[in-house]
Amino acid sequence: MFEDERLNRLIYLYTPLYAEDFPIILFWIPKSGCTTLNRWFFFQNGLLEDVNRRCAGEVHHYRNSIYTQKPNYVKDLLTDLREGKKDTYKVVRNPFRRAVSSFLAAICSPNFICLFNSDINTGLSFTQFLHHLKDLGTDINAIDRHLGPQYIEGEEEFVTNYIYLEQFSAQIREIENKYKLLKSPLSQLSQSPHHLSDIMIKKGKFADTVLTMSTFDWAFPTFESFYNDETKELVHDIFAKDFEVYGFDSKHIK
Repeated sequence: MFEDERLNRLIYLYTPLYAEDFPIILFWIPKSGCTTLNRWFFFQNGLLEDVNRRCAGEVHHYRNSIYTQKPNYVKDLLTDLREGKKDTYKVVRNPFRRAVSSFLAAICSPNFICLFNSDINTGLSFTQFLHHLKDLGTDINAIDRHLGPQYIEGEEEFVTNYIYLEQFSAQIREIENKYKLLKSPLSQLSQSPHHLSDIMIKKGKFADTVLTMSTFDWAFPTFESFYNDETKELVHDIFAKDFEVYGFDSKHIK
């Protein structure tokens, strides 16, 4: 019964990608390469054209409203996870870079920024964002995972391998070779309007700068520009479990 509770908590909001004839089960979390991972999974299972046809390429809508709604999907997934016969993988991301990505998502979303007692016209600083998350204490695990930690309690009992977003292409190629999967067009699959890295070009000290989605006319500061001693320490404290479980170096932003 306790195992069932842990499993249900693990798959409830972010249902893993599973197919009966596919050799691995893929766990994912927002702001950690999930769009590319979902596209890769549907490509490998011959469903990418169906995603484009039925959901205009919106993989998350397709997964939530069509793919995981198939009869017995969750039941079969749970059975395979309990039996442990398939290898399991989860994509994870450096918490320093992910925290900035989450912050940018917050200032660009009316639904997210209101959680920080602000709005998209008033804006928020990265330091304010982090202090608010830290003040949540253990309640941070109940916040939307676009903003909260990657780690979900008990996941290490069912997730046996990690794909690091910073090494995504190389690790995916290894997986394709190991399980004799199709060689995927990764550069094409990784294109996403959610990715802001290409427009994060402004250098400076922006940790305490109040930003709105229109502040820089879609040219944002670099990841490094958001960090000083205080924000580094805050990220380390808030996402301590991510650093610990996934083995990221808490001293290096990149």
